[in-house]
Amino acid sequence: MPRPAVPQDLTELIGSLTAAARTAGPPGPAPAPHSAAPREASVGAAAAIEGPDTPAATAVSGSTALFAADGSVLPEDAPAVEPVTERTLFDLASVTKILTALTAATLIDDGMLDVHQPVRELMPAPRPDITVHHLLTHTSGLPPVMPLWRMPGGREARLDAVRSATLDHAPGEAHAYSCIGFILLGALMEALTDTPLPELARRRVLDPAGATGVTWTPDVADAAHAAATEHQEDPPRGLVRGSTHDETAWSLGGAGNAGAFATLPGALAIGRILAGRTLGPRLSPAVRELLTADQLPGGPATDAPWRQGLGLRIGQETAPGRLAEHVVGHPGFTGTSIHADPRTGTVAVLLTNRVHPYRSWFTVEAARRDLARLAFA
Repeated sequence: MPRPAVPQDLTELIGSLTAAARTAGPPGPAPAPHSAAPREASVGAAAAIEGPDTPAATAVSGSTALFAADGSVLPEDAPAVEPVTERTLFDLASVTKILTALTAATLIDDGMLDVHQPVRELMPAPRPDITVHHLLTHTSGLPPVMPLWRMPGGREARLDAVRSATLDHAPGEAHAYSCIGFILLGALMEALTDTPLPELARRRVLDPAGATGVTWTPDVADAAHAAATEHQEDPPRGLVRGSTHDETAWSLGGAGNAGAFATLPGALAIGRILAGRTLGPRLSPAVRELLTADQLPGGPATDAPWRQGLGLRIGQETAPGRLAEHVVGHPGFTGTSIHADPRTGTVAVLLTNRVHPYRSWFTVEAARRDLARLAFA
């Protein structure tokens, strides 16, 4: 059975991320001038590998905020630099989809949600033939994103736009990654249970798993210790810290595609659910099979190395062209990922804020492969 990598391996891995931040480019548009001196770039990163019979091997590096290595100067809203610790909150971005899928799984197990039920039987939807399964497998035909933050009105007006969105293709015709599909799924579960999604996920997934280091809405104290993400101009939010980076989810004040934050221990707790190593939430073998088995055999292809489970991705590259086939999980745009191998119980977590201060600086795909190689190869 694979054992966690020694901490030195993880230290070298996240050290490579901080080095990448220092040499990254292009930086994107320069922030507003300010009299303070520029800071050396140091992206924050935390990583962990944990086996079922071994404690987590962890490593952290960098700081919670930076501006900037390219000679530009600090903006007015630049926060104080603090060292990253295991308790630093990271914006999970689309790793949130794991929580949304797990919440849906508990409703399926309780007989409250049918994966093949048309969404329109439960709430308004763009077409009558879109099912819950379509939403969870990115085959609904809904667009990848919608600029909801530019739309007038509040949350309900923006959700109405989602519920009446124009499809890019017929349901079931193609696999096309859609944050809008997961937003619709989150709204569906809220309508079904009369409970906001963050609270529903807390009750059904996070509390039973003991994931106390996970939240959708960091309080003021926690937000002050969150890793900063992007300096945004559209919408004009300035430097984002402790608030949802994803513009669309942010405009909704809580959504199924993004918005959750986690510490390293909190992210490990989510990974243990995927690995089947927690007392809760209790999921039946049939529902776990939906989560961890290819839901599109012989159907629309993902056009990627991984296959599509019910809300989860199946398979993670350990090197270009090499795949840990049974690993399940999901990455996030901010540079995060949570993966687990249900066969061995091994969990791997990577938390970074690679969009800080600009999303164009660099990617973490190589780091994700390196972590998967250490954990699962």
